[in-house]
Amino acid sequence: MEMMNGLLINLLFILIFVLLTNMLLLHKNKFIQSSVWNYYFVFIACSQIVISLLLSVSVGHGFIYDLRFVPFLLGGLYGGKRVTIGLGLFLLAVRFVLGGDGFWLSLFLILISTIGIFVISPLYLKKSLWTKLSIVSAFSFVYAVIAYLMPGLLYGFNDFIAFIIYGIILVISTFFVTYLSEILRTTFVLQLEAMKFEKMEIVSHLAASISHEVRNPLTAVIGFLQLIGENEQTNEKSKTYAMYAIEEANRASGIINDYLTFAKPHLTEECLMNIDNAILKCNDILRPLTLKQNVEIETFFQHASAIKGDPHKFHQVLLNIFKNSIEAMPDGGILTIQTYENHNRIHIKITDTGHGMKPEHIARLGEPYFSLKGQKGTGLGMMVVYRIVESMKGIVTVTSEIDIGTSITLAFPIHDAKDSILR
Repeated sequence: MEMMNGLLINLLFILIFVLLTNMLLLHKNKFIQSSVWNYYFVFIACSQIVISLLLSVSVGHGFIYDLRFVPFLLGGLYGGKRVTIGLGLFLLAVRFVLGGDGFWLSLFLILISTIGIFVISPLYLKKSLWTKLSIVSAFSFVYAVIAYLMPGLLYGFNDFIAFIIYGIILVISTFFVTYLSEILRTTFVLQLEAMKFEKMEIVSHLAASISHEVRNPLTAVIGFLQLIGENEQTNEKSKTYAMYAIEEANRASGIINDYLTFAKPHLTEECLMNIDNAILKCNDILRPLTLKQNVEIETFFQHASAIKGDPHKFHQVLLNIFKNSIEAMPDGGILTIQTYENHNRIHIKITDTGHGMKPEHIARLGEPYFSLKGQKGTGLGMMVVYRIVESMKGIVTVTSEIDIGTSITLAFPIHDAKDSILR
């Protein structure tokens, strides 16, 4: 009974720490930098380990039972290899201070657990909630079995009742702490998505208003300017001015069309597209900019299929991304464009060697009016990209490192190009 009470108190403090972390860190910070978050993560996990050891239950021969494995396991799975090693060394240091023969058992268990975490962690975060819960529950059960067998084999400690209590509480504790952590993590992500969605809704309503209120009179202005330019009685100077005015009016119309892309993203002309030609055409258009920025473009086409969508809008997506990548390399660099097929999708990977972005900047890409170009940027370019790619049932993935570069990958469903006209 004493063991059960001690372990349940262990569980209570671990759950309190999880809730405090969510309340103090996640809700007060929209996004925490990865480097800073690792320090928070290690501190919280270490605090949980210390409290678990302080509240441990002694069973003789220097052996103690507690739930230190729970923060160690979850810290390793969610924090990565460095966090796993750090937590393991910290746990061993604290356990060594407590003394007893159980230290060597702890050393063995931590080594085995660390290897297991290294093997599982690359795939763990990609799994569904119930798969994650099954993995951690099975992991903790194996840990409990080893923690019971080793003392029995080496020291003749065979308290089966204690093992049953410890094993059940450890598995249940790991299950519920993981479940709570995942629910809080999912809630936090959904809050960020909801905030971004609200901003997009505001822009959508604004775009619809602009299109109705401005587009019609702008069309009339362009029409009258064309009549003035075509009139034989208009002198050449006035015709030149009319031409300039028409160009600027068309540019304003293009900006309105960008807004409309957010308001009602739809494909007006769907057809199979030749990705190679689209990329090479964009390269030709941006050649003056690449020469000015001293940027070299390298292309590697490794796909055989085609994608479906509006070629004009797809062209706009490529131009926006290419232009951003080139402008991110003011001192020159290499822009690499690679295509390949994977998981029934065609991937277009655009990689630059520019100044890169911080994680908090990547998280805000696609938000209305968010730009890293200062006064030169409008924040519309990447919003256009996200909405058009979304309308083509595609996915945008961004990875970046400061002073190393940025990679943007567009993934689109594959369509059969046989007996179809490519554009």
